[in-house]
Amino acid sequence: MLLFVLALFWARQALIILFLAIVISSSIDGLVSWLQRKKIPRIFGTLLIFLVALTILALLLYTLIPIAIFELQSLLGNLKKIEIPIFGALDISQFVGIDKYLGNLGNLADVLFSGGASFLNIVAAVFGNLALIITTLILSFYLTVNRAGVEKFLRIILPIIYEDYIVGIYLRARKKMGRWLQGQILLMLVVGAATTIGLWILGVKYSLILGILAGVLEIVPIVGPIFSGTIAFLVAISESWILGLYVIILFLVIQQAESHLLIPLIMRKTVGISPVVVVIALLAGSQIAGLVGIILAVPTAVVLQEVIEDWERKKLKTQRLEMS
Repeated sequence: MLLFVLALFWARQALIILFLAIVISSSIDGLVSWLQRKKIPRIFGTLLIFLVALTILALLLYTLIPIAIFELQSLLGNLKKIEIPIFGALDISQFVGIDKYLGNLGNLADVLFSGGASFLNIVAAVFGNLALIITTLILSFYLTVNRAGVEKFLRIILPIIYEDYIVGIYLRARKKMGRWLQGQILLMLVVGAATTIGLWILGVKYSLILGILAGVLEIVPIVGPIFSGTIAFLVAISESWILGLYVIILFLVIQQAESHLLIPLIMRKTVGISPVVVVIALLAGSQIAGLVGIILAVPTAVVLQEVIEDWERKKLKTQRLEMS
């Protein structure tokens, strides 16, 4: 057992790649299966989804991302000298540790704004480990092309006595995780776009990066919208109290629309993922493995939740048998 644990530790990079590939494959499996029912061969459907996703990523990296990086640099620099009416100057940088990010953003901006940078160079500059990204995409492609590819993979590597149990947990977790991920991405896009457009109409500086921030932080229930709204309010109030009030009204309208319209409409099929679990998982993931940990946090929490719920069901079933 000790040697097994050591082997897992030494192979942790491979395990992270495998888990990322399983998450990606599970999240798009439903769409690929839908295309297959429309008489599109599975391999072509998978290839189409990957090509569309990479095309969208390339468009973002060459258009919106450079502008967002420029706005973020300016915003982080100006956070040191925000003037709040009545209260005077407020140095927020000491609370969020801005200085350490400015140098990295400068290097990233140089890569993005240099005309000769290739797509792969930009991806490496934005996401870091390029080899990990390419390997993950290749593995997730193969797992998706093969129908029930992840399930077959699990049955190959698992002992026979554990096959049905673990595959059952995986199938339930995949269904829950896929629904949550699809709904969450759509919710983030809608909230991010609405915030960007609303702030731009109001004339608030850095509307693009503030809108992206609002969309990204939408993944953190309750706390995320409050944090993004606070940043936008501080930027607006440095101009005038009236603009700050308008920003508060804008965020309240977006949050009310989200609570009463978007969440019931978009997330109606999402099941069983508590906001508390999401927050704790994201915090733990960021502490353990940084960006990769954040990406894998919720899928890991979903799998653990399924294991716990399965254990509870077996426990209740045993208690009922004993009582009878």
